[in-house]
Amino acid sequence: MSKIINISRRDFLKTGALMGGGLVLGFSLPVRIPLAEGAARSSKSFTPNAFIRIGTDNLVTVIVNKSEMGQGVYTALPMLIAEELECDWTRIQVEAAPVNPAYNHTEWGPLQGTGGSSSVRSTWMQFRKAGATARLMLVDAAAATWKVKPSACARKRAL
Repeated sequence: MSKIINISRRDFLKTGALMGGGLVLGFSLPVRIPLAEGAARSSKSFTPNAFIRIGTDNLVTVIVNKSEMGQGVYTALPMLIAEELECDWTRIQVEAAPVNPAYNHTEWGPLQGTGGSSSVRSTWMQFRKAGATARLMLVDAAAATWKVKPSACARKRAL
């Protein structure tokens, strides 16, 4: 006959977390979530900064430096860029940021991480500036191409 071993809930959770953590470290999933259905990635693209890539098909890829764990950062942060670019939300897709110092946490120093409910709070200005800078670069490029002043350029809902 087997002996029944009683363990506390705390010990069970600690042991389970330890064992589960080893499994999580053992594999990775490629994360690329298109928000626009049927969006194809273009081979040529305009990459104004580390957070934005605009394809010749007007598909805007937003590279997000936070992990999506149900808190909505793959929606909130790309929305900031879409708003600044004044582009159609259906033309946005999200890609997880690679490991690179450009994606370090703005408050935690040389660390790329997610936690403490800091994702939107710590990066909203960074994403707004990235989107606004890209918009200005596009306007300047259009003005140079058309040989007019940037103030003469108006946005159409093409993006």
